[in-house]
Amino acid sequence: MQFKRAGRVGLVLALVASTSVFAQEREDRTLLSQAQMTSIINEVSGDRAMQHVLELVPYQRVRLPGDYDKKFRETQVITDFAKEYGFSNISVETFDDEKKAFQPTVGELWLTTPKSIKLFDIHDIPLSLVSLNANGDLSGELISLGAGRPEDFEGKDVKGKFVLTSGNTTAVYNLAVERGALGVLGIVANSPQRAIDYPRQIMASYLTAKPGTVAWSVTPEARGYLEALMARGEKLTIRSVTKSTEVSGRSEYVHAEIPGDGSTRQEVGISCHLFEGVIKQGANDDNSGCAMILEVGRAYIKLIKEGKLPPPKRTINFQFVPEISGTNAYLNKHADKARAMIGTLNFDMEAIRVAASRSYWILQRTPDTFPSYLNDIAQSMMEYVSDITRERVRFRRSINGYAPTQPVESVHGSKDAFYIKTDKHYGSSDHVTYMQHGIPAVMFITWPDMWYHSSDDTPDKQDPTQYKRAAVVALGGLAALSNGTDDMAARVVAENLARGTGRMGEAQVKGLGYIADATPADLPRAYREAQIAIRHQAEIEKAVIRSANVMWTDAASGKKNTSAIEPLIERRAAALLAEAKATYQLEAAQHRVSAAEPALTAEEREASSLIVKRGPKAPAPGTRGGPRPTGPGLPDEYMAEFQYLVDRGNMTILQMRDFLSGEFTPLSLAELTATLKGREADGLVTLQKK
Repeated sequence: MQFKRAGRVGLVLALVASTSVFAQEREDRTLLSQAQMTSIINEVSGDRAMQHVLELVPYQRVRLPGDYDKKFRETQVITDFAKEYGFSNISVETFDDEKKAFQPTVGELWLTTPKSIKLFDIHDIPLSLVSLNANGDLSGELISLGAGRPEDFEGKDVKGKFVLTSGNTTAVYNLAVERGALGVLGIVANSPQRAIDYPRQIMASYLTAKPGTVAWSVTPEARGYLEALMARGEKLTIRSVTKSTEVSGRSEYVHAEIPGDGSTRQEVGISCHLFEGVIKQGANDDNSGCAMILEVGRAYIKLIKEGKLPPPKRTINFQFVPEISGTNAYLNKHADKARAMIGTLNFDMEAIRVAASRSYWILQRTPDTFPSYLNDIAQSMMEYVSDITRERVRFRRSINGYAPTQPVESVHGSKDAFYIKTDKHYGSSDHVTYMQHGIPAVMFITWPDMWYHSSDDTPDKQDPTQYKRAAVVALGGLAALSNGTDDMAARVVAENLARGTGRMGEAQVKGLGYIADATPADLPRAYREAQIAIRHQAEIEKAVIRSANVMWTDAASGKKNTSAIEPLIERRAAALLAEAKATYQLEAAQHRVSAAEPALTAEEREASSLIVKRGPKAPAPGTRGGPRPTGPGLPDEYMAEFQYLVDRGNMTILQMRDFLSGEFTPLSLAELTATLKGREADGLVTLQKK
């Protein structure tokens, strides 16, 4: 008895001592030591990253034809800084060298009657000219066609005229020129709110014009002005003057490294896209990601030299690429790198001032079709920075007073709150390409970005403080990922296990919500959906632990070290399922209905007998092409995972439905079956009986 009491006293003293060692709360911890994180925070510079972006894309500009015969400005800026900062193995490689493209050199849009006004010039707003190949001096009357739908053309003579529309420039152009129009003045807006909030903004859009025609995008403000003139009876005449020249359509990327110590063949990556087509230049999308990871490399190299961070065991690959195509070109050409990489952090749109854009800085996790240890490294770093940069009222009487625990702010940056969010997978950036090559990858992105893909995507919208915070997260995550020791592997597995417990709890919350919200007649179905959500998440968490085996110096040893964890996850899932059953029984008793175990319906039995495989006309996984689906589709949030599951093959329709329902929210089996049968008719999938 006395021994037990002494043991408790010792434990209390140990906890007190532990608390005194850490100036911050225990929740303010991550995978690196607090001293290492403090060194990172002190070294990384949001102002330096801002300087990088000002060198990369100080303003949106029309490239000269001669620019296509040498390294692009952005490439030269990255390579010059990389050499200055001490990166290793810096290289520039090109691809698609045989391709050709068009570069406009002159583009002027004039209102000529009732008065002479230059409306747009590509040297003022490069994105205003949509048809990059247009050549000619065209004049004609301007008529308004509203939204520019097919029915809006009925009874209208557009031959030899320009069409003004509130519709999408590209869509209306195709309708107008086939009816003899000279060209279109339209707007490109992802939402009506953009036109209201930013009436002088032009969204990026491109098309190949037919000879003797032209397509322009105008601002909502300019369109409104022209509409107002016509509304009061004015006859308007438009003149379009354009010249373009054929140039090389080649693409190029920059690769640089911080080398590992040679103890392992494993490597890791950090990526951004330096180009998104060479015509469109975006400060935030995504020169910001490149400016930021360049600063991450500089700071990492300096901290290694100073002994504040250990040299990485795994080589770190920095990729500055044309979006998606550049990553694919690099990994295809350097298959040895693709095999060696065990994880990549992708940064796409990092530095918008979040308060001005009503934004969050978001971590997009890997999809459930690709469960990975990597998510928790990224999330841990992001939450650490968020916690220490906010003022917590419970600390107001402590040494911190009314202040953040450890501000992460830049000299010339804002003091905005760090709004963060961890979200489900979304595609459309380079992280997807890495996963198509078998490499786990997450994406960090600022969303919404009110100036994304537009004439307003310029450096004045950016915030050095946001650069600094993103760089701290990136460098911390990269240091953990490249560490290459069994100690770090064990820490990562512990992080996976702990956060996985939380995710299983979230799955239970979701499932019990289905039960609580169900009508008496729908209770059995809701209970089954709760079971699906919990079981799905348990399988994902077991796969996450297995994925972390690559973090150990010997994967086989890692598997042995973590062999006891999967049964524990299964045991936890059983407890959660028992709680779901108790909740189901409670609700059934409340409604005075039976709490029988739900049985498969005839529709479910049929779906469980049909295996989904890729069809004869399906493009290769990760590529585009093939016929466009003509039948029904699923809501957007399901589509990326739906395609991954189709490409994977050998799942029944019911298994696919349960996977998608478990990852997201319940999906109608009838809706999924109709989508698959439509794609079967298009040759994109085949449905085979077991």
